[in-house]
Amino acid sequence: MHQVFVSIGSNIDSIKNLEVAKDFLNGLFDCTFSGAYETIAEGFEGDDFINCVVGFKTNLQPNELRENLKQIENKIGRTESQKGMSSRVIDLDIILYGDLVIREDDFDIPSKDIEDYLFVLEPLAEIAGELHHPVSKRTFLELLEDLKTY
Repeated sequence: MHQVFVSIGSNIDSIKNLEVAKDFLNGLFDCTFSGAYETIAEGFEGDDFINCVVGFKTNLQPNELRENLKQIENKIGRTESQKGMSSRVIDLDIILYGDLVIREDDFDIPSKDIEDYLFVLEPLAEIAGELHHPVSKRTFLELLEDLKTY
């Protein structure tokens, strides 16, 4: 089994869509969710986001898991137009997959967002603060402390 963490975000009917995503994930995995964090839209004009992180164990391989997450996004109503810096019904992104490191054009594990965005790192540190980043080997609480000082 692999310990996985996924970031969840929405800025379209966000509270409802986060709950629907949580229900889907709870139906598949034994989940631990962070609290919800409200953040302003970054890189575009839009409603505020609600973000959280979920942790669970799975035997699915990273590409299989990513495909399952895309299916959940589609079921909740995410469309192809909701890419990049834009409003979205739901966004489910694998941010950690055990100690695995993948650097591909469209697949980045651990996600660089962990070190770049409080809306990813803060909820991750809430539920996995003592775990170590697979590359930097620093705990997520240490990374959070550094990010908050900038």
